[in-house]
Amino acid sequence: GAGGQKINKTSNRVVLVHKPTQLRVECQDTRSLAQNRKIARKRLRLKLDEFLNGDQSRVKVKAAKAVNKKAKAKARNKARRKKKAA
Repeated sequence: GAGGQKINKTSNRVVLVHKPTQLRVECQDTRSLAQNRKIARKRLRLKLDEFLNGDQSRVKVKAAKAVNKKAKAKARNKARRKKKAA
């Protein structure tokens, strides 16, 4: 898989657990322990945000915006095609 032999050379895996919610995040993306900690913290923040805020979480709000933007563009293009045909 991704990493393979180069990942096996070091043991810099990080596991973070948010004790109140028992949310768990693991990271073994890089060889650097410090970088893995940083990545794991970021993932834990996102996971915690989604867990606590549900549909109002940053990721969900961003996804909803993208869907709305795409729908608006589709409607705009449809209107242009209709106007062009007429």
